Amino acid sequence: DEADVLRRQVGSLQARVAQLERELEARHSAASVIEAASTHEIRAALDRTERAERRTEELEAKNHDLEVLYRLEQEMRKKTHNQLLDLKGQIRVFCRVRPLTPREACEECAAIRRDPFTVEVARAQMSVDGAHRQERKTVQFDSVFGPAAQQDEVFREVQDLVQSAVDGYNVTVFTYGQTGAGKTYTLYGGQGDARGIVPRTVEAVFDKLNRFDSSRFRYTVRAHLVELYKTDLIDLLAVGKGAGRLEVRRDARTGDTTIENVDERAVAGPEELLRLLEEGTEHRHVASTQLNADSSRSHLFLTITIEIVDQEARTAIVGKLRLCDLAGSERPKKSGASGDTMREAIEINKALTALGDVIEALTRASSAPRPVQVPYRNHKLTTLLSDSLGGSAKTLMFVNVSPARSEVEE
Repeated sequence: DEADVLRRQVGSLQARVAQLERELEARHSAASVIEAASTHEIRAALDRTERAERRTEELEAKNHDLEVLYRLEQEMRKKTHNQLLDLKGQIRVFCRVRPLTPREACEECAAIRRDPFTVEVARAQMSVDGAHRQERKTVQFDSVFGPAAQQDEVFREVQDLVQSAVDGYNVTVFTYGQTGAGKTYTLYGGQGDARGIVPRTVEAVFDKLNRFDSSRFRYTVRAHLVELYKTDLIDLLAVGKGAGRLEVRRDARTGDTTIENVDERAVAGPEELLRLLEEGTEHRHVASTQLNADSSRSHLFLTITIEIVDQEARTAIVGKLRLCDLAGSERPKKSGASGDTMREAIEINKALTALGDVIEALTRASSAPRPVQVPYRNHKLTTLLSDSLGGSAKTLMFVNVSPARSEVEE
């Protein structure tokens, strides 16, 4: 009996051992399958890694090629844009004929916009036999805006120059004309849709700068506001602050002009710059004349300097945008100027004559076979503007005129 029990126990243990051997064999088989699968997966993962590395290298090469193409395209865009402006003329002259004022409502229009490029001026004359006749003269401009022209329409012709300043060029826009002809309105305007060239330009500058990739490009905008009153430069942002005397310095090598001791301020956005402008223009010299109750007695210069740094390419470009509201040209007899106002008028006309001489010399130089001497140093006004007139600079001049027959001589 005891032997039977032991035989049964041995049989049971043998069966258990056989089962364990089968389980061990199954686990060895499973381990082999897992090992084979793991090896396959590892090899597949390594293959994927190698393919990803090769793809990354390809993408980096393509990215480098695209970066080169981008830079070439930007250079080509700048070149084409500014060549187009040069074809239009590095110095362009627009004319804007303002509407008749209530004081002139009973008068006929002697100056009219004949077409987008022509102004016709009619002047009554008396012949030797006493007969009255009309003498008509046409004057050609790069563009002419009539009395119905809106401020946004005028700015559309200017906004390409904002791009040139962002591209690193020196750009000047100025208004020229008799007192009361609408120069300040064209540049500064009023509120809302009546905003002039200056506030629209300020907004356009920051709009263009904010389109740059901020992770790569860094920009700074600085501005100063000065007036040339008689022969003195006055810093309108430092009035009453004991600022030093302002002097214009011209770099003989580069031709760039700077103003010593000027209060130039960094601005972060259009609102800040327009507040500075409002602050400064409150100090501008004005006087009442028979032609204009608030006649500007100085030349006003808002200068905006734009610097853009490409942090990847480690390059920088600097452009300068100067917006000038020139004092009104006038005949003292007609404006009723006397005393200090008469002396102001004389200095104003001297400055405007010097500016006319410079523009005339630049016009002759563009087609002359030999170099032409440009008289920048004849007046402080033209010395200040010398880096914005001629060379690679872009200049736009607005001639503002009154259409009234009583102003035909002007």
